[in-house]
Amino acid sequence: MGENGQQVSGFVGSGRFRYVLGMRGKHEYDVAIVGSGAAGLSAALRAAHLGAKALVIEKAPIIGGTTAMSGGCIWVPNHHHQARLGVQDSVDDAMNYIRAVSPAGWHNAEEPLWQAFVDEAPKMLRFVEDQTPITFNPNRDPDPYAEVNGGKAFGRNVSAGPIRAVQAGAWKDKIRRPAVNVELSYEEVVDTFFYAQPKRWALRFAPRLFWRRLWDKRTRGNALTIGLLRGCMDAGVTIWAETAAKHLIVHEGVVTGIDVERVGDAVAVAAKVVILASGGFEWNPEMMAKFFPGPVEWTASPDTNTGDGQCMAEAAGAQLDHMDQALIMGTTPVEYEGRTHHGLPAADYFLPYSMIVNKHGKRFINEKQMNVGLAFDERDPRTGEPLHLPAWRIYDGQFAAKYPHALPKKGVEGNLFRADTLAELAAQIDVNPTGLVETAARFSEFARAGVDEDFGRGATIWDRNRGGDPDHKPNPTLGTIEKAPFYAMPFKASFLATKGGARTDAKARVLKPDGTVLPGLYAAGNVTANSFGSKGVGAGTTLGPCLTWGYIAGGDAAKSLT
Repeated sequence: MGENGQQVSGFVGSGRFRYVLGMRGKHEYDVAIVGSGAAGLSAALRAAHLGAKALVIEKAPIIGGTTAMSGGCIWVPNHHHQARLGVQDSVDDAMNYIRAVSPAGWHNAEEPLWQAFVDEAPKMLRFVEDQTPITFNPNRDPDPYAEVNGGKAFGRNVSAGPIRAVQAGAWKDKIRRPAVNVELSYEEVVDTFFYAQPKRWALRFAPRLFWRRLWDKRTRGNALTIGLLRGCMDAGVTIWAETAAKHLIVHEGVVTGIDVERVGDAVAVAAKVVILASGGFEWNPEMMAKFFPGPVEWTASPDTNTGDGQCMAEAAGAQLDHMDQALIMGTTPVEYEGRTHHGLPAADYFLPYSMIVNKHGKRFINEKQMNVGLAFDERDPRTGEPLHLPAWRIYDGQFAAKYPHALPKKGVEGNLFRADTLAELAAQIDVNPTGLVETAARFSEFARAGVDEDFGRGATIWDRNRGGDPDHKPNPTLGTIEKAPFYAMPFKASFLATKGGARTDAKARVLKPDGTVLPGLYAAGNVTANSFGSKGVGAGTTLGPCLTWGYIAGGDAAKSLT
């Protein structure tokens, strides 16, 4: 306010600080963080505990981003809860495993980042548990490539235990909700094979669900978000929602703040350090058309993930990398925020009596492998178009009888097709009928023998211990497809998150194209050039690195101020 009480606007100052005067006066922080998901809140929490005055800005009116919608699984090798499961792990085991399963040649650039993640992730987990109301619970998810050097049959995944929404204080009703409200925790679903046997477990879980509803306890990604948010509030972090980042302020090659639009007003925030944690660009049509040509449907993240951080970083002089990497998975359409085709991550294709085929009616992938999305993003080198799309999930009458809850919902047009024969079904979905009939017959023979000779479905620790039906013999993931009626559901290119963006070093500092540091700018999470890329090394390979790189960024940023 001016001397006479009038509002004053305009930019003031130069050099490392530039701010706007307005009704709230000047806006000056040590660290400004863009994004309120796991990476952003972890960065803010760490920076604040090291004495930094921290601000988190969130474009949406609600907090949590993709994290709050997620299943909440966190991949952290060598963490302190492994002892509860009798698991022995080490830095060497984790590094050997990552090297063994990562894309060929990636170690040349990513080894320092892998090492930093493996070194810091266990520290991050202890820190978050110490500084928030979160209690992490380990689960029995296996590594998807558990058989390779350094892989583990279980023990590297954790999730936040149920937490009361009231812990979020004034933000209690402004935590982003998942597309479908699931009150069971991650481990309660995964460790019990709940999806294959919901009636059996629903009765057992009924008492705890009653108390969770009574006390408004949240689970999964919501629990993680609320706990991190509580920790940030207790540490004195300022949080602005409905605040869109517009431009990084750069002075003489140094990032000195960020221009934002806060509830319709233009504001400049002076900051000694800016940390980008704004997520992917899967809701930016132009960027998706450039880096992922072809149809994109049933996107499973918030529509605020429009690549703002990537664009701002590039404009400020950052190098972008891995822009063709993404988490692509099987989803089913649900209604969310007024959209009828929002993607919900699905596990129906893990169960027996189901398979996935292309337009030729042929299988092309082990449907059970974690990184199934890699096959759906395989592209013709000449045209750049997807090789295996359109693809279809195929089920038979046995699936419908045993797992009716897992069948696609009929309410969405084009989501479920039904026929009395496979040939008739093929005609409905424009798939080669001969190919579909022959593939189903071959798949059924594999199911009876319990061995998938084409793609090895059900042969690995991951396949047998995650998402199948343990009561189904001889293979918990294979079932014949031979009994009418037959069903089909489209398997579309569904993006949970893109994984390309600003290239960073082992301290989460953003790099320029010449490999030098862009002063004043850090990045964490899906706004960065993800060091694992599309090929996740475990369930929770998104949240684990997001939390860890936020922790690294917040820590190094705060230490750089002294």
